[in-house]
Amino acid sequence: MQRSNPIEFEYSKEKFLALLAHGAKPDESPYSHKQIAEWCEKFWNKYCDVDAPKSIEEIMPILADVETQWDLYLVNTYSAEELRKLSFETVKLPVEWFINWAEEANA
Repeated sequence: MQRSNPIEFEYSKEKFLALLAHGAKPDESPYSHKQIAEWCEKFWNKYCDVDAPKSIEEIMPILADVETQWDLYLVNTYSAEELRKLSFETVKLPVEWFINWAEEANA
C-alpha cells in the first residue's frame, strides 16, 4: 500500500486530538482516515523506544489502536480482490471510533 501525502503536524496530544476531531467529521476533513492512521503510526514509532513526556505516554495506546484498527478494518471489511483495486483514501472508519478515541485521550 502506498503512503498518503503526510500530515505535516508536530507530534503532540493537541494535534492528535485535532486529527481525531477531523476523523469524526470525514466529509469536512482535509485529511483522509488513511492519512490520520499513518500519522498516528509515525507518532507512535517516534516515541515507542524512548521516555516520552507523560502527556504522550498517556496517548500511546490510543495511537497504536488507531493504526491497528485501520489495518483490521481493511482486512475485515474488504475481500483480497477489493483491496487490490481499492483507493484507500476513500475508506472511512466508523466515526464513533474517533469520538471514542478522543474521549479516551481526554480522560
